[in-house]
Amino acid sequence: MNDVLQEWLKYIEQDLSVAKHLYDKFYPKPFEIICYHCEQAAEKAVKMLIVNKGSQGGLPRSHDISFLLNQINHMYSIPDEYYDYADTLSKYGVAARYPNELFLDDFDAMEAIKYSEKIVSWAKSQLND
Repeated sequence: MNDVLQEWLKYIEQDLSVAKHLYDKFYPKPFEIICYHCEQAAEKAVKMLIVNKGSQGGLPRSHDISFLLNQINHMYSIPDEYYDYADTLSKYGVAARYPNELFLDDFDAMEAIKYSEKIVSWAKSQLND
């Protein structure tokens, strides 16, 4: 794997690790920040796949993970449920950064971690194919 992809993986893993650390260690749990980092990990994972195939014209300037998946659906086999995961996570990319935009709870944070892990794991597997 080349250095560029290694750097993407480093950032992806940091976002996911921060989300898990905050979930496990902080009280009260900062649900918005946890969900934000989960969105960031998933978004970066999909953008990493765009970079892997050669991002003609640069990376899309979007936080909409479903939109990003659509940019590569002719290059990778994307399970249908990943669009559902993407739709759930995408709302955390912008709204979770500002007060009073989202009201999240433990269920949302656990779901965000799970969905982010699935997208990240899938993206990593695509690098090996």
